[in-house]
Amino acid sequence: MTQTEIARVTGAYLALIASCSGSDLDQDHDLDLKVLDQDQIRSDPESEEQDVETKFRTLAAKYGIDLEDVELSTIERNMFWFVNNLDTIRYPAAYIRKMVRDCGVRRRVGFQPPERKAEDSEEKETTEIYGYPVEELDQLASFLDNRTYSAISAVLPSSSRILFRSLEDVRSSRAKTRVFLAEGKKRGVL
Repeated sequence: MTQTEIARVTGAYLALIASCSGSDLDQDHDLDLKVLDQDQIRSDPESEEQDVETKFRTLAAKYGIDLEDVELSTIERNMFWFVNNLDTIRYPAAYIRKMVRDCGVRRRVGFQPPERKAEDSEEKETTEIYGYPVEELDQLASFLDNRTYSAISAVLPSSSRILFRSLEDVRSSRAKTRVFLAEGKKRGVL
């Protein structure tokens, strides 16, 4: 393009811009009704999609189909059609099953604690600590004094000494007493 052609095109654009801005009396586009209507239209389909999924899940529950862990985002159009044409469907339960058979499992976001098995939920009684019977450790607890505490504490690694700071701390819990005495037996002090 030559400079003359560029000048003509630029002039045409400037004239077009001037004519558009001159005829637009309402310079505040935020208050323009067309923009408000577009925003309203934009937000409606999102809430409608949520409503369709909720309606679909409610209808599925009504027909005895549990969709709690089913990801339905892949069949949005099918759900919309189903909800709007429910009266034309002869066997809705079969239709729902066929629709969701290829859907995946809903992913859970964030930290999910592991489900506890029935075996884990029952507290198991501790019978041994480091291979030493608990009854034997309980009998040794009556002999725990400052001299025994000092002897066991001297052979413990520094990381373990943090758990057993003082004789009173060890005696404050039966579990700590048992573990402390088991450490003493394990290390040959008792």
